[in-house]
Amino acid sequence: MKKWLIGMLTAGMLFSLAACKTSEKKETTSTESISNFSEAVKKSKGDTVTFYGYGGDEKANAWVDEVITPAMKEKYDITVKRVPMDIDQILNKLTTEKEAGTKKGDIDVVWINGENFYTAKQAKLLYGPITNKIESFDKLMDVEGHNSNYDFGVKIDGYEVPYGSAQLVFAGNKDKFKAGFPTDTQALLEYAKANPGKITYTAPPEFTGSAFIRNVICDIVGYDKVEKAAANKEDLYKVIKPGLDYLNEIKPYLWQEGTTYPTTPAELDQMFAAGQIDMSYSYSQMHVAEKRSDNEFSATAESFLFDKGTIANQNYLAIANTSKTKAAALVLINEMTSESAQLKKAEAKYGYSIPPFDTKKLSEKTNQALNDLYKNQGVLSLEEMQEKQIPELQAEKIPMIEALWKEHVLHE
Repeated sequence: MKKWLIGMLTAGMLFSLAACKTSEKKETTSTESISNFSEAVKKSKGDTVTFYGYGGDEKANAWVDEVITPAMKEKYDITVKRVPMDIDQILNKLTTEKEAGTKKGDIDVVWINGENFYTAKQAKLLYGPITNKIESFDKLMDVEGHNSNYDFGVKIDGYEVPYGSAQLVFAGNKDKFKAGFPTDTQALLEYAKANPGKITYTAPPEFTGSAFIRNVICDIVGYDKVEKAAANKEDLYKVIKPGLDYLNEIKPYLWQEGTTYPTTPAELDQMFAAGQIDMSYSYSQMHVAEKRSDNEFSATAESFLFDKGTIANQNYLAIANTSKTKAAALVLINEMTSESAQLKKAEAKYGYSIPPFDTKKLSEKTNQALNDLYKNQGVLSLEEMQEKQIPELQAEKIPMIEALWKEHVLHE
């Protein structure tokens, strides 16, 4: 704005001002008015694009640095800058930029899902729709499927692209569970009573602990009842009370008699590996395979699920509304969700991540390659996991359930 005023006051600057406006118009066209992926590729050559997301996963970081960054430079002459930042900080930054009227911010591509997507969409912090401009979405994914259209019950409306799949999977040492793994809440309660102090879970708002609690509630009450419950604490409590009662019933038999809980999944894993507890869990379906590969879990550690299923969701990639290079951001998302990149991400080296693809759209060779990666690693088959999936509950209900757990279980 200052440059504009100076230009108005100085006749000699008029030509420069016109040139600046022409350049500005070109930039707006190159970012806002992108009709398809090919156009995005043409307009983003030579750009630098940022990827903002959780930086605590070293294998995921290595995949971005060693697979994605070189591919983007070689294929599209685009430089990728990875910026590790927690999602709450990312949303705070985007909110601040919006309130300040910032048109061109530092954040381009964001790793996001669930409650955070709900918040970002409500606040209009994201650019879109984008799925119609990402080739990999239509080519590789189930575009009509639940996870392509809903994120924790929130309509996606094309504002994010599936990036990876997740499902709550339990881990147990088969030598401890002589009678078989507890595949429902009743069996888990019986095991806890027979083995006091050997079962626990992470305390909400830690997200896997929150998912464990929701899974217990759904196993007892039924997913449909919880999903259809009104989104207010009073009505929701009436529906989920049997699940909270169960958590109170099992509480005296938990580690430390339920007076305290592990705070992180890493702590839970350490306790499991050391034999302090007999069960751990993760949102990563390949968690046991990864931990066995890293020699953190014993070779007798195996995955299991509840018979009625466990909560599954996907995480996504989105573009900030204030992105200054939306064309390059579209190209980056396409590359990060491409078949070649996702197959590398599925390797042990990069964390055994399961691609968010529709297996019916993949070649027989690709499907076989994925199955071979996961064979004999203490994990369940892809088919069994997909058969035992429960959709995520609506994002607005999750903090309510966490608050009700705190009131009626933690402080009971």
